[in-house]
Amino acid sequence: MANSNSVKSSAMYIGYLILKEIKEKNSEKVSIYDVSRILKKKGINSSRQLVLGLSFLYSVDIVEFEEANVWIKK
Repeated sequence: MANSNSVKSSAMYIGYLILKEIKEKNSEKVSIYDVSRILKKKGINSSRQLVLGLSFLYSVDIVEFEEANVWIKK
């Protein structure tokens, strides 16, 4: 059984938090800096986790990103 720390550091959980942030902003796109700030509030301080979460979402074709902006594909 996975412990709480390994789940919170998984790419899928980080991806979930990123998607949740984009939806809550109710905007077409969100700044990567906003995403980083939200992850820090959730106790995820590593930029590596941010990259893993974004990589996961990009690899499953859910998000696009350009420069410092991230958005959900339509």
